Amino acid sequence: MNLKVKFSLLIILLFNAGVFAQSKYALKGKITSASDKTPIPGANVVVTNSKGGTTTDFDGVYSISVSAGDKVQFSCIGYTSQTITITNQTVLNVTLAEAQNQLYQVVVIGYGTQKKKNITGSVSKVTNKDLDQIPVSRVDDALQGQVSGVNIQQTNPSAGAAPTIKVRGQGSISFNANPLIVLDGIAVGNDGDFLGSIDMNTVESVEVLKDASSSSIYGSRGANGVIMITTKKGKEEPTKFNYNTYTGYKFVPRTNILSTPDKWAQYVSSSNNGVLTDEMKMVQALGTYTNWEKEIYDGGYITDHNLSVSGGTKNTKFRASLGYTNDEGVQLTDNYKKMNASVNLDSKADKLEFGIMLNPSITQQRSLANSNLNAIRQQPWLPIRLDEHSIQFVNTYQFPNVKVGDYAEERFFVNYDLTTGKPRADKLGTSIGVTGDGNPYASLVEADYETRQTKLIGNTYFKFNFTDHFNFKQTIGGDYRNIVNDNRTGVLATKNYAGDVSTSYNSTTVNHVAGESIFSYNNDFGRHSIAAVAGFTFEHWNSEFVNLRGSGYVNDYIETIPSANVGVGGGSMSKTEEKLVSYLTRVNYSFDDRYLLSVSFRSDGSSKFGPNKKFGYFPAASLGWRVSNEQFLKESNFVKDLKLRVSYGQTGSNSGIGEYAHLGLVNPISTSLTGVSNGYNVSNISNPDLGWEKLVEFNPGLDASIFGGILNISLDYYIRTSKDLLLDLPVPGVTGFNSALVNKGKVENRGFELELRSTILKNENFSWNASALFTHNKNTLLDFAGSNGLISVIESKRPAEWIALEGHPISSFYGYVVSKEIQPQYIKNPLYPINSQSQSVYVKDLNGDGKIDGDDRTILGNPYPDLVWSFSNNLKYKNIDFSFMFQGSHGAKVRNIDSQYIKNEFGNNAGTVPSFPDTGLVRERIYTNLDIQDASYIALRNINLGYSFSKDNLKNFGISRLRLYTAAQNLLYIMAKNYEGYNPEGILPTTGAGSLPSSPITYGYQKGAAPIYKTVSIGLNVEF
Repeated sequence: MNLKVKFSLLIILLFNAGVFAQSKYALKGKITSASDKTPIPGANVVVTNSKGGTTTDFDGVYSISVSAGDKVQFSCIGYTSQTITITNQTVLNVTLAEAQNQLYQVVVIGYGTQKKKNITGSVSKVTNKDLDQIPVSRVDDALQGQVSGVNIQQTNPSAGAAPTIKVRGQGSISFNANPLIVLDGIAVGNDGDFLGSIDMNTVESVEVLKDASSSSIYGSRGANGVIMITTKKGKEEPTKFNYNTYTGYKFVPRTNILSTPDKWAQYVSSSNNGVLTDEMKMVQALGTYTNWEKEIYDGGYITDHNLSVSGGTKNTKFRASLGYTNDEGVQLTDNYKKMNASVNLDSKADKLEFGIMLNPSITQQRSLANSNLNAIRQQPWLPIRLDEHSIQFVNTYQFPNVKVGDYAEERFFVNYDLTTGKPRADKLGTSIGVTGDGNPYASLVEADYETRQTKLIGNTYFKFNFTDHFNFKQTIGGDYRNIVNDNRTGVLATKNYAGDVSTSYNSTTVNHVAGESIFSYNNDFGRHSIAAVAGFTFEHWNSEFVNLRGSGYVNDYIETIPSANVGVGGGSMSKTEEKLVSYLTRVNYSFDDRYLLSVSFRSDGSSKFGPNKKFGYFPAASLGWRVSNEQFLKESNFVKDLKLRVSYGQTGSNSGIGEYAHLGLVNPISTSLTGVSNGYNVSNISNPDLGWEKLVEFNPGLDASIFGGILNISLDYYIRTSKDLLLDLPVPGVTGFNSALVNKGKVENRGFELELRSTILKNENFSWNASALFTHNKNTLLDFAGSNGLISVIESKRPAEWIALEGHPISSFYGYVVSKEIQPQYIKNPLYPINSQSQSVYVKDLNGDGKIDGDDRTILGNPYPDLVWSFSNNLKYKNIDFSFMFQGSHGAKVRNIDSQYIKNEFGNNAGTVPSFPDTGLVRERIYTNLDIQDASYIALRNINLGYSFSKDNLKNFGISRLRLYTAAQNLLYIMAKNYEGYNPEGILPTTGAGSLPSSPITYGYQKGAAPIYKTVSIGLNVEF
């Protein structure tokens, strides 16, 4: 608008000022709360597009000058604002509904819902407002830092890989502590891959049941918490389409962890009176350099598309969506593809309601065939392939078949004559190779390790409403899952070439059917409110496992198992069946909206357990007192809501135990004469008393809303004790067995959780919400059933030790404390290989007896953090929105075996010379605190900047919403000073691909974990 037009409008406004003044009049009224009809003091009353405004007094009364046709906005923090067009009324009373904030939102609690303000257990909820704009391929990755008490750790952030999730610590000694996953009422299990098959765009909300009182409704599977996912449903509105997409680039920042030939030449020269060693002279003559960090962590793109349609009438609502994700990861050969769909349909007629949910998905994941350690341990002078120059340094006497274009291997570069510039046949020349492994690049690209999963999760329900307060709901659902691991090692993948070529094919198929018959009663009468459920559930699993292996291939042309020369190198098949029958009930009672009570009981009968312990019983109770509804606080402007609560309950866990572990099983055996299976041998001791691991938890807490609803606080303190643990304990040899599975042992997790959520500022143009979450948990092994002080190892080649000691965490690192380094003159070759350190170091005589032995070992730390926190902000100014989250973890340690590879801390060159005088005073680094490194970090997990176009500008194009945004993950990631590696969160899995025979008592082993990556992306949200 130019100056002339502005001036003309000003004259017109001044000319008509008197007329306007005459048309204005006083509008009066009262603003009250919709829930309890109480007045709302301090509410804002504003005439939009003007400077006119006022606030309500203590009684909720206001008065403001208006004209007919004005739009007046009524708003208050904690309530949903209203804008009303004024006609000619002089009195206007307004009722504001409470906003869906932390205290007033409806929460899914398992077999029902409840208002957050009446929850007496520990339940956290995350609504999907911005989570689907975080460019990650998994739901659980987006949840990181969103809920207190839930530690989501990027233990292996390969493309599509599941993070590790722990709710209130590790309770089991023998098995994982994954929470139960419930999707739209179907308890699908505790495998994190279920979260990988769900599209974040389809998620409406995520509730986490953390304490035993809230999770005991799931009985024998609720000990490790419950993650409940509710998908989006259709609404009563015209049909609308939504399209969400983003494209981003993932990368690993370059570090100085790995050395270069130039840097090492400088070190050798400065440490050797300016003279280069023969090895460094040969490296310089070769003149090649490979940045293995760049080659292996090559980066990649992530792309996501989701199209949905939704709508409905009063009686029938629907929503359907299609999604596709392609995540190339940051590691060489990494790739993850996901195709998924969802359908939700709800319909009702008179007293009958019907609904159906289907969530099919197909995922394909290609991962590293071998650990990336094979690359980072290689010397930087090694080329990927041989060319005309580098082949001159290959000892063709020992490797006569090597030619230009072949993959280079360190073992080729041996016995080179620096004087003649040619290899020697007598093995007396200079050698720079320090490993006999094959080419690390080839070990990845010449092999194909692929996992394909097909899943279908679904349910259908019929609901009959006998009255407005009493109904019956019958649900039939379940899930189907097929997992195929198809692994191929090619001819060029290893140093043995065709000798190591093999193919393996593993297929797992699981069919899970669940039926639930639930009666529900909800009613308010007088000052009493009651919500009760009672019902019966039945679940049935059928599983089939097939394992085939072929070897003896001579080429890569035909990769199927029948083409193997050796045929099937190994094959096995098994089938299992499991049944679970349950009876459950829960009653939630409220008196005068002040005194709250919840009691629940569940009985689970499982085919997994012995006849004497076939059923488990899981009671729980919780109390709440809404202090803010007492007369002495009811009129408080400072305390809007205050609730004290306490809960006590028992849950269980049958995770990890076999379907027939309580039975005496037999295995086929063969004789040495025929090699044919013609007999059977008992493989374990039967145990008719085998039962659940039990968890008992006491949890006091409070929820508060203060400063008139600006700040919401949730504080929990808990003591959760896991007992009757499933342990494989030694038994007398006279039984014919070494061990037996029994229920013994006790573990305690004790801690606190604090959630602070605030609406700092909110008006017509600007809003600012912030949250801060803090979690502290202490894990203690109380009783190890006679195995106190058990020392465990994982790898025989590098047998670092863990100790399970009562009074300490389940998993504690054990070993020696370093006092000093060995002098260079006592190392066989202190100047080579590149970036090397001595294999051994001096350690402290902790008990002061003048000698170094096993009694000088001590606990060196544990892998559990002392504090996990996050800090989030969401700001919006007109059409611009901006959000970010910082997240951190402090106190945890890892046993970082990566540094052994990076710094070549083992091998002949790193050992001591025969004349070393202090052999009895040193120990290998692998046994010391040098490899126990601080895993603390601070990360800028997410940052998002978006712009939403004006609806007025979009309506001509048939578009109702259009938003563009840019986002990033882990732009800032600060690691501890003494950490040497790429991922302080990285932990070798205790089960699954890439795992070693480890367990919770040897947790915290880091070996070749995928690096923490950064992502920068752009996205689009459009609705039409």
